[in-house]
Amino acid sequence: MDFGHPDDGGLGERLLQAVLRGEKTATSSLVVEYLAGDPLPRVGERLRLVDHAGRSRGVVETTRVVVVPMSEVGDDVAAAEGEGFTGAADWRAEHVRFWTEVTAEVRQACGDPGWVLREHEPVVVEHFRLVDRDG
Repeated sequence: MDFGHPDDGGLGERLLQAVLRGEKTATSSLVVEYLAGDPLPRVGERLRLVDHAGRSRGVVETTRVVVVPMSEVGDDVAAAEGEGFTGAADWRAEHVRFWTEVTAEVRQACGDPGWVLREHEPVVVEHFRLVDRDG
């Protein structure tokens, strides 16, 4: 599970630290992003936490995976993402902003130059637990 890139204003490191503190226990992505060939997350799968510099920071284990329309993501997911969302509406607003901002990248990844974010866009919600901490 990669967190951030050098030009993300520190977002990746903040999210990684939230995982290491146990505050972030879920993450969301668009189903369409998996069309590039990556398999959906699987329960029991263990993923190394990697910072933007490529350093290993720990390991998480996937505990639950659900696919849900973006419009139906609930307060539980907003809280589990550990990013300070006040509820599902706040989660949706921020994710719509982000996914709209990266539309060109999503289009390229899924091979659909006409893709647009829709209200009921399928979202993969991956729940996880920290099982090991490096360093």
